[in-house]
Amino acid sequence: MKKSLYLVMGLVAALPVFNSCNDQLFLTEEPKTIYTKENAFEKSTQIDAALVRAYIKFNGMNTLNNDWVGGGDPASNFLKGDGADLLGGTRGSGAGTAFSNYWNLKTDNGNFSNVWNSMYQLVAYANLALDGLDIIQGLPADQARYLEAQANFFKGWAYLRLAEMFGGVPIQDRLSEELKFDYERASRAETYSYAIERLENAVAGLPDYPAQSGRLAKGVANHFLAEAYLGRGIETANNADLDKAIAAADAVIAKHPLMMHRFGSRSEHGTQPRGIPDNGVPRYQPAGNAYWDLFQIGNVAYGANGNTESLMILEQPLYDKQSVYGGSMNTFQVTVGPAYRDASWAPGLGYEGGPWKGMDIDFKRFPGGQMGIHLTLSWGMIASMDYADEFVWEGDLAEDDRNSQIVLWTPVVMVRSNPLYLQPTTKEMLLDPAYHARVSCKITTQDLWGWDTAHSSGMGTPYYTAYGRDWYTTRSAETYLLRAEAKLRKGDKEGAAADINQLRIRANAAKLFDPSEVTLFTILDERARELTWEEHRWPTLLRMGKGGQDSKGENPTMHEQLSQHSFSAEILPGEFKGKKLPEWTLFPIPFNVIQLNSEVELKQNFGW
Repeated sequence: MKKSLYLVMGLVAALPVFNSCNDQLFLTEEPKTIYTKENAFEKSTQIDAALVRAYIKFNGMNTLNNDWVGGGDPASNFLKGDGADLLGGTRGSGAGTAFSNYWNLKTDNGNFSNVWNSMYQLVAYANLALDGLDIIQGLPADQARYLEAQANFFKGWAYLRLAEMFGGVPIQDRLSEELKFDYERASRAETYSYAIERLENAVAGLPDYPAQSGRLAKGVANHFLAEAYLGRGIETANNADLDKAIAAADAVIAKHPLMMHRFGSRSEHGTQPRGIPDNGVPRYQPAGNAYWDLFQIGNVAYGANGNTESLMILEQPLYDKQSVYGGSMNTFQVTVGPAYRDASWAPGLGYEGGPWKGMDIDFKRFPGGQMGIHLTLSWGMIASMDYADEFVWEGDLAEDDRNSQIVLWTPVVMVRSNPLYLQPTTKEMLLDPAYHARVSCKITTQDLWGWDTAHSSGMGTPYYTAYGRDWYTTRSAETYLLRAEAKLRKGDKEGAAADINQLRIRANAAKLFDPSEVTLFTILDERARELTWEEHRWPTLLRMGKGGQDSKGENPTMHEQLSQHSFSAEILPGEFKGKKLPEWTLFPIPFNVIQLNSEVELKQNFGW
C-alpha cells in the first residue's frame, strides 16, 4: 500500500468548568476532543482508513522481514517456513539452538507469541472497521457491502491461520474496549467455521477482480475459503467440506487461469516499463520462461501485461518514495540471501580465500562483488534449505523450468584468477556447507535491469540495498495444489494428479505424475517447487493432520517432513535426522496469554 493511517488517541489536558444548570448537559455530551468509537467515525473514508491499517498489517505478515532494515512483521519469516523444511538459518553452528531443534522448544518461544499477537492485531483492525459501519448509517448499500467484505476477509484469514496453527482459540467478534481476563477457547472445528463464515461474507461482497492494485477481490477470498474448508474437512473427517473446498477452488481457477506462456516486461514482445531503468542491460531475457516472467518488475499485479494468475499483490513503493533509515531503505523489502561473504574453501582444494572472496571479481558481471545485487542483502539469517534446493529436483525431476539457472540460481565461483571461475559451487567445496544455498528469482535478480541505483545504496556499494518489487500474496498456482489435496483426500488420485501436472506442464517438466504416485508428500514436494518463498509453510504443515487440543492429535505427514528435512536434520544429521519428533501437532498457546487470562483457564495444547 502507498499510504498509511496514523490514529492518534488523546485525552484532554483540562476539562472546562460548567455551572450547575448545565450539569446534565455535560453528562450527555460527547466532547469532540476525546476520541471514542462513537465520534471517530463520521464518514466512510474513516472506515476505509481503518481498513488501510488492516492492509498494512496483512502486508507485513505476507512479506519477508529483516529487522535491520525495518518494515515487515516479526511473524512473517516464521509464517513462510523459517524453522520448518523450506527455509532456515545458514550457519551450521546455530543448528543446536535453532527453532528446528524441536525438542528444546518451550511455550514462551517468541515465534509463537509473534504470530498470535499479529493475528489478533489484524482482527482488532478489522473489528474497528466493522464498528465504524455500525455507527455510520445511510451509506450506499454497495459501498457498505464492499467495506464489510474487506473487514470480514481479514478476520476470516486471521482465524483460519489461528485454527491451522493453534487449534481452537478465543473468538473476538467485536472490538473490546475493556481489559478481559476470561477468554475461552472455541474448538478447532468451531474456529475453522468462524473463519469460513467470514470468508463467505467476503466472497459475496468483493468484486471479481481487484478494484485497485493491492486490494482484495473474490479470487483471493475464494482461495482461502477453499483452504478453510479443507482444514475443517481434515479436522472433522467430513467429505462434504472437501467438496466445498473443491468448489471454492474451482471458482478461483475459472477466473484466474495459469500463465502458460512467456509474457510481460522481459519477454520478446514486452516493452520497457515507464520509470524502470535498464542500466545498459538488455530488457529482453531469452533465457527466461513463463515461470520466471511471473516475478519480473511490471508483471506481478493482476492484469499487468496480461497476468491472470495473480490473486492479490502487496504493492511496494518506488525507490524514490522509500524512506532511508540507518543507511537502508525502510520499507517492505526483499532482503534475504545466503551467507556468501564469509564462505571459505573446504580443506584440501588448494585454493586460498573462498569462491566469493577477494577483489579479483568482474564487477560488470557481478555488480557489487561478493555483496552484489544478484545476492541481495546477505546476512546469513535465512536461506532456502537443501530440501527446496536439491531434494525436490533429484533424478527425473531435474528437468523443469523452475529448476533452471535463471529461476533458481546456483552460486558460481566469482574470483577470476581461480581455475574454477564461473563454475557452479557445491556444498562439498565449502568449509561450512550450511553457507551454500541457491537463490530464487523471486527474491533477487541476476542483473541490473530494473534496479534504481540512484535510490539504492548502502554498505559501501551502490548496487546493494533494496529491491522495490511488488510481491504476491497468492497465485492461482497454489489454488491448484489446494484442490489437488482435497481431491486426494477424497480418494480421487486421478484428479489430484491432473491438478499437479497442470503446474508441471507450465514448467515444461520432463516428468508428469501418474495417479498411483500421488501422496501428500508428492503435494508437499510440488508446493516446494512452485511456492518456496511464497507460501505460509507452517500453516500448511500443521493443518495436514488433526490437532491435539483436548487430547493427542495425529499428523504423521508433518512429523515425517520435519524429521527428514528441517534445518537441524540437514546440518547435524547424526544428532537429529530420523529422530522421532515430539508428539505435538499444534503450536502451543503462548505462555503469557495463558498467564494473563487469569479468570478462566486456557487449557494448553497436547504435548506442551
